[in-house]
Amino acid sequence: IFLFALVVEYVQNYLFTWASEQIGNECRRRFIGSILSRDSLQSEKSTGELSNQLSSHIDRMKEGLGEKVGEFVRCLSTFITCCTISFIIDWQTALILFWSGPVYLLTSLIPKLSANAAKQSLRISEEAAGISEESILNVKTVVSCNGQKQMIEVSIVHYFFIPLIALQKYSSILQSGLSPSLRIAIVEGFLDALSNFLYVLFHCIGLWWATVSYHNGRIPNAGDVFAVTFLALSSASSFSQLGPHLFAVMKARAAAAIVYETIEEVRGEDHSTMRPKADPSSADLHIEFRDVSYSFPSRSQPALRNLSFSIQAGQSLGLVGKSGCGKSTTLKLLTRVLEEQSGSILLDGFPLSDYDKRKWREMTGVVSQEPCLFTGSIRENICLGRPFTDQEVEEAARIAHAHHFIDALDEGYSSLLGASGVSLSGGQKQRIAIARAIVSRPRLLLLDEATSALDSKSERIVQKALDSASQGRSTIVVAHRLSTIKSVDRVMVMQDGEVVESGEYSELRVKQGGLFSRMATEQEMERRQSKEEEKREESEGSSEDDDTETVEIERRESGEVVEGEFPSTKGGFLAIIGRNKGQTAVIFLLGIMKALASILLSARFFFIFGSLEGDDYTPLLFWLTVGTIAIGLYNFFFQFISKPICQYLGETMMNDVRVECLRSLLGRPMAYFDRQSTSPSACAVLLSQQPPTALSLIDHKLSTVVDGLVACFGVIILTFVVCLPSGVVGVSYLVFYLILLLSFEKINDRAYQEVVEVDKSGELAMEIFDNVATIQQLAVEKYFQQKYDQILERRDVPLSKKIRCQSIVHSTNWSIFLLFNFIATTIGVYFVYIGHYTTKQLFTTESLVADIGFATYVMSFSFKDMVAASSAAKLLFGLIDPSREEEENRRKPNSKGALKSKRVTFAYPSQPRRNVLNDVTFSVDQGKSIAFVGPSGGGKSTIVNLLERFYDPKSGQMLLDDLPFASLTSFQLRSEIALVSQEPILFRGSIMDNVRLGTEGVSEDEVKRACELANASEFIQEFHEGYSTLVGEKGRSLSGGQKQRIAIARALVRNPKVIILDEATSALDTQSEKVIRSALESSARGRTSVMIAHRLDTIRQCG
Repeated sequence: IFLFALVVEYVQNYLFTWASEQIGNECRRRFIGSILSRDSLQSEKSTGELSNQLSSHIDRMKEGLGEKVGEFVRCLSTFITCCTISFIIDWQTALILFWSGPVYLLTSLIPKLSANAAKQSLRISEEAAGISEESILNVKTVVSCNGQKQMIEVSIVHYFFIPLIALQKYSSILQSGLSPSLRIAIVEGFLDALSNFLYVLFHCIGLWWATVSYHNGRIPNAGDVFAVTFLALSSASSFSQLGPHLFAVMKARAAAAIVYETIEEVRGEDHSTMRPKADPSSADLHIEFRDVSYSFPSRSQPALRNLSFSIQAGQSLGLVGKSGCGKSTTLKLLTRVLEEQSGSILLDGFPLSDYDKRKWREMTGVVSQEPCLFTGSIRENICLGRPFTDQEVEEAARIAHAHHFIDALDEGYSSLLGASGVSLSGGQKQRIAIARAIVSRPRLLLLDEATSALDSKSERIVQKALDSASQGRSTIVVAHRLSTIKSVDRVMVMQDGEVVESGEYSELRVKQGGLFSRMATEQEMERRQSKEEEKREESEGSSEDDDTETVEIERRESGEVVEGEFPSTKGGFLAIIGRNKGQTAVIFLLGIMKALASILLSARFFFIFGSLEGDDYTPLLFWLTVGTIAIGLYNFFFQFISKPICQYLGETMMNDVRVECLRSLLGRPMAYFDRQSTSPSACAVLLSQQPPTALSLIDHKLSTVVDGLVACFGVIILTFVVCLPSGVVGVSYLVFYLILLLSFEKINDRAYQEVVEVDKSGELAMEIFDNVATIQQLAVEKYFQQKYDQILERRDVPLSKKIRCQSIVHSTNWSIFLLFNFIATTIGVYFVYIGHYTTKQLFTTESLVADIGFATYVMSFSFKDMVAASSAAKLLFGLIDPSREEEENRRKPNSKGALKSKRVTFAYPSQPRRNVLNDVTFSVDQGKSIAFVGPSGGGKSTIVNLLERFYDPKSGQMLLDDLPFASLTSFQLRSEIALVSQEPILFRGSIMDNVRLGTEGVSEDEVKRACELANASEFIQEFHEGYSTLVGEKGRSLSGGQKQRIAIARALVRNPKVIILDEATSALDTQSEKVIRSALESSARGRTSVMIAHRLDTIRQCG
């Protein structure tokens, strides 16, 4: 029986767990496939929310589909078997016990009461994950604005001199999750308590009836009473354990409902039900927009209004107009990332929706305003799974003016991009994106400000290349700089979603009073001034080779030791206890109180068999029944209150850990994120995935383990009192069991680490969610789906090892109890045989040993979860910087704004032997301005990194008013400096929230004044909600120019002494750029300005 149980338990646990993992993997594949096939820009879910669904929600599904189902079947079959045997022994007693089944089935309806709370809890966890991931992935923007407090921390408010805590953002969302979790725990606690009480109640009823039947002579011997009551005990205990499994299934159903809602939420065509689509590759490529309109949900004004135009095959079209006029929306409709809401888009006279979407995108090349590159080599980024030769890749890179800087890298086209590779400037990224678009030789080329991130010289070269690449193919160019569309066949001027002018460039240029003519005149004046500056620069630096380009490289080599490795954190469980001694003591106390009930219930066996002796059994049986029911009520009370209290305390403690993790991450130096193991995406995934697992370490499962251990020790003492040899066997079993579990903890921890190291599916999924529109436009969905599937396949190897380890421990735990029980019974029978002990003592010992086995069996499930939780907790605590000191001085320094750099030499910590800056010295007085110019990759962004103190110099000093940066806290320094980056980042929330990021006490009027200065108030007022308009994740509901103006307003509202403008107007149209440049020049009076520029006309006022 021991060997049979060992094999069957192993097979059951392994197969159910492995099956649940494979079901989870299939759900993940379908989830990714759904995201890749949906209308990405219409999805209301953020990257963090989708990532949380993919990880935490599917993990909950696996819990309800795996061993919990196996245990449910086991408990049910045990109940049926015990009832059948008891019917054979005594049908009347068995009939009484049989009714426990239907009663328990009625209790199975209780979990449905918390179904809504379970869904609410999952939704809140999604929202919290969205906030944390948004903060970590955009850590530079958060810390440059001193916005950590708005993301995570608490502010203290007072009411009648009583300090109250007003929670904000991340912590407030986590706090709101306590209520649904508590409601679930209350229902779950009630079900557990009721199940255990019913177990006691039915056992009492069965014992009463069997004892009376024995004394009445209906049951012939006491052994049958023992057998039928033991079977009653087994059947009732089996059903009493269904509660946790039912709740696991209920939570799995709630999670599955959310996951499948997302999977089935595909807006667009369903290929399984639609008729076959036409192949667009044979089309002549005559494109027509006919009365097309489109509106974004967040805007009161439509993005496009009855837009109509056509473009013949091989023609080129330029779209111009101010930011937000609908140019980019037009391209997204043409690539079918968006679907028109009215009107029609025709290809050769047929609706574009009649053609195969994927094939249409394959013959379209797109270069977006904000270039997106993926983790992998440069060659992989250009090919993205498409079968291009090295010669074709290199040719495309040469056309995009990217081959030179790529060839300068040590690994060339094999150089890795991303957290573990090289870091490129914005212009270098843009050129790789251009190479990626033209390598496939598309028939339709869509360029959305494709050269906006390039310096003037690179722009001229790349523009010539694009003009050459456009020959013979249809091209649509979106541009703010009108010089980039001189060669197009036709120009359309757009305003408020409508075409207001259309014609050839030369025709519109001379049109009196035309909008295009005014724009061209303004730009030509600026360009003449810029050319004069460039000639002056070239005459001063004529010794340089025209093709020379400084390549700013940030290589992370695996051999280097870089700050940012996860700290070696020992004892995640002990660390949590150390931080929360009071809460942990309460959990331990509740476990001990529950254990007392278990010990008292075991002690009743001393009296059960005494009730079978003598004729005057009634008083003893009465008080035994009353006492047992009283103990059952006592146990009901503590079982009921234990789970909600432990859940509340556990959630509170874990929320504190999560907040501390995020606070620590946002306080890390940027070098921390320069390694793949601690990249922003890796940290974000870890903070999202691990807390639900780590929670098992400090919630009701800890109380269950304490209950089981204390109960085992208590029952072993009782066993020693009854039968010393059997007590020794009980001690031996418990010692063996603990050694087994501790050994399992170490083996499981290693297996867990192996899975974490191999499983990069979370990081890849986040990359997919974040850039799904780009993936769709490039028609490489299949490539990313296959890449994701490959990671899951690689993950199966260490995962199988981990499951085998768990299955061995689980099967050994139960089967070894049968072996020790057999040994205890054999020893007991022997001592009865030689007359040392009585039959009554033997039966009592048997029952006590059975209680020990039952306690360890119940405890094993919680202990196994706690072992996995310990590994997760270690990873979480690895995010917390033990050396980080809280910056107490948050008072702004009274600085004037003068900046100095004294002989600064800098190398990125990932490659300390390769200097990026050498002996750089400059100074700028208070209220003056300084500009850094040069080709893309020339080192300008490194200067910004040092000014924002993202990194510290290798040697030399950076000073603010003659004060070394090192003498100021990061908060103090950044409170005096405002940064407007080339690629603006906005956060979920309203426009008002985004402008106020990192500020305290800023009034609404101040926000509006800043928006007026940034030329943003006009378009904000057009929104139905005004300043309360939600911008969406990364501001996706706004155009690039609108996002940039919000970012400029965010900088101005802080009233900084120093303002850094890193290509701050690159995303703006000419009209807005002129207004904003004037506003910036006006706002710069009295403050120091640092400008990064490609176009020299933007810095002519510097000095």
